[in-house]
Amino acid sequence: MRDPVTLAVVASPDMHARLLSTLHAALPRVGVLDPGIFACDLAGTEELLGAPGRVARRVLARCVRAGAQVSVGIAPTPFVARVVAERTPSGEVRAVDDGRAFLAPLPLDVLPVDEKVREELRLLGLRIVGDFAELPRGEVFDRFGSAVARAHALARGEFGDMVRATAPPRRIRARRIWDDAIVSHEQLVFALRVVVDEISASLARDGLAALRLELRIDREDAGPLRIERTVLPPTRESTALLRSLRWALEERAEVGLVTGCVLEVPEVEAARGRQIGLFAPDGARQEEAIASARYLRAKLGRGVVLRARVADPDARLPERASEWMEVIA
Repeated sequence: MRDPVTLAVVASPDMHARLLSTLHAALPRVGVLDPGIFACDLAGTEELLGAPGRVARRVLARCVRAGAQVSVGIAPTPFVARVVAERTPSGEVRAVDDGRAFLAPLPLDVLPVDEKVREELRLLGLRIVGDFAELPRGEVFDRFGSAVARAHALARGEFGDMVRATAPPRRIRARRIWDDAIVSHEQLVFALRVVVDEISASLARDGLAALRLELRIDREDAGPLRIERTVLPPTRESTALLRSLRWALEERAEVGLVTGCVLEVPEVEAARGRQIGLFAPDGARQEEAIASARYLRAKLGRGVVLRARVADPDARLPERASEWMEVIA
């Protein structure tokens, strides 16, 4: 049996938000199992964080300081760790090495199956998890299907379900204040380049790509100007981010006397190589496509940004029975 590597924390659902923030500060990646119930896979973290028991006690102390009463369980799999934590008194830590042995004397209610399945198992004379775990694997699958077969694997301590965790949230933002007010679009875009480069570097450090940008422009002669941009495809390249902001600014006739700005990335995804599809819907959202068309039309004039419309889809050569229309009228 391998050493316990999954840590589960159970508390009142009312403390969910506060505990999630507390656990993010103490653990590398935290998964949410249910309101007030959290899990963290500690595999490979012993040299960095210490032994699982030590990590659990540190987490428990942090939660108590945050005003929450929690119980902590450590076990080989997330399911067993959760059950251990749920059956541990508040303010205590319990570690289990053999998940199957721990589950064996517990009632069938701990298993994630429908009540109708539990009733059928009781009719078969099964009362505890250990009785269910002794059934042949193939017979369980044939009679009850894959969902109950998964519960059977959990009962045997064989199913190490993955903890679907997220990295701790972090505000990715940059701010600048200028002594001399900026009065033109060109000057503002040039000044924003430094801010965008800072954001791009932060994204690169964390291996992230921006999905959305929020820009607040402080003005001397008017209230703040707020701009939101969807970035598709997601990117961390400063050139692409700056281009998206430039297009948004060029839609406004005047920006006023700009004295400062705050640029924030409220939504990200893991950066990865991707190919933009020609026909798939991930190419661009409508607002981004319209903004791009307006920008090209402003630069190149009328009759340049066009789209095709098939006039006669039943024609032998539909491409010859088509007409071109302005994207931006």
